[in-house]
Amino acid sequence: MAGPALRQLHAHRAIHDASLGGAEDHVADMKILLNKLEHKELAEEMQSFIEYVEQRILTHADSEEEDNGLYEEAVNKNPDLHDKVQHLTRDHDLMRIMIERMKEELAKDEVDFQKLIDYSVSIIIVDEIHSRDEESVLLAE
Repeated sequence: MAGPALRQLHAHRAIHDASLGGAEDHVADMKILLNKLEHKELAEEMQSFIEYVEQRILTHADSEEEDNGLYEEAVNKNPDLHDKVQHLTRDHDLMRIMIERMKEELAKDEVDFQKLIDYSVSIIIVDEIHSRDEESVLLAE
């Protein structure tokens, strides 16, 4: 069963906003390092971003998707939400795919740092749109 913070709009929005803010801070740091051509430090910051997204955003996503989690509860209460929940789950999948691609890129001998920043920004955009959709559809007060 979803915890109380996942079911309350203000608490859930606070979780989303904090996660997005932290991710945005990482990207700002990455852009500074890219401009300074500090590739070793940039690679470390990108690894830190990946870990942050996995620990904060994707762990939160997992809790929403788990059995008896927020998504299942919402559909059980209102079956008309099934398709919307599927779209929200797809958003999570897209972020997971981008994180995996970032890991693959970081493992290369010649890393395309701009591509990694682009993925990072894309994750933030998807997560921001996803969060607002989720709040308005599943948690509207």
